[in-house]
Amino acid sequence: MSIVIRVRKPGGPSVLVPEDDEVGAPGPGQVRLRQDAIGVNFVDTAFRSGAFKIPTPFVGGVEGAGIVEALGSGVTRVAVGDRVGYFFAPGSYAEVRLVSADVLVKLPPEVSNEQSAAFLTKGLTAWMALRALYAVKREDKVLVQGASGGVGALVARWARSLGATVIGTVGTPSKMASTKEYVDHVFLASDPELGQQVRAVVPEGVDVVFEFIGKASFAASVAAVRDGGAIVNIGGASGPADIDKGALSARDVRLIGGSTAQMVTGPTLTVATAELFYALRSGALGEIAYTRNALVNAAKVHDDIANRRSVGPQILVP
Repeated sequence: MSIVIRVRKPGGPSVLVPEDDEVGAPGPGQVRLRQDAIGVNFVDTAFRSGAFKIPTPFVGGVEGAGIVEALGSGVTRVAVGDRVGYFFAPGSYAEVRLVSADVLVKLPPEVSNEQSAAFLTKGLTAWMALRALYAVKREDKVLVQGASGGVGALVARWARSLGATVIGTVGTPSKMASTKEYVDHVFLASDPELGQQVRAVVPEGVDVVFEFIGKASFAASVAAVRDGGAIVNIGGASGPADIDKGALSARDVRLIGGSTAQMVTGPTLTVATAELFYALRSGALGEIAYTRNALVNAAKVHDDIANRRSVGPQILVP
């Protein structure tokens, strides 16, 4: 038997209900995974609320890490006893679960199961942003809209380690001091003069904007980017941005987007995780801090996120 957190109808955090579930033997291509830690991501809240439509009932979550207990037929990538993580396989809010072996990543000794659950999705999204969608290089001028967020902070740190000048924005004044530790300049995302502030630092405009806020900040991103530059649009915490593609095209500004779940698969996943773990070992990503919560308290964690009471990555522990 396994404790799972199931959603029987979309709604607020209270629809996340602990239940007992029977876990059978893994089918072809699957493993049975006993999870030590489960990641909590923004997409979890979108599935739970119904903002992203999926059939109900369903078990929440998409990310986790643990120990392989049993193998289905045809599985050769991992063995019983391996420590593994994964970053996008719906149904992760569970003590024990069945999951496709194809999505699993063997964890190196220096990455704990809890660390994997806290940062693998965010880290691979950061890799996609600054290695696959726009290859940041030395002396690039970079603006990260939402540099204090989970992915934004990783992008800012990683870009700076690659030799870029990094400008970051944050949502509140209280976040400015901590963000200054890993960016060269920091501004409030809500400042109506943000575009001009960035141009005061980089008069010609930044080479690339990594946009994680969306509607509330996109106009400033357009004002800040240089002609011939790029806006990597992979987040929308404030809602979908209003985009004038004609105006961007007239300035030869590329608008780039992508989905980590769709882009980081197969051989690309192998390359991406190798680069991600190297960046972590080198110290480029800073310390992976997180807050532990009991799996059965998933509803409270979602409520804390909705009311901005949580700080940093959250993980659930069975």
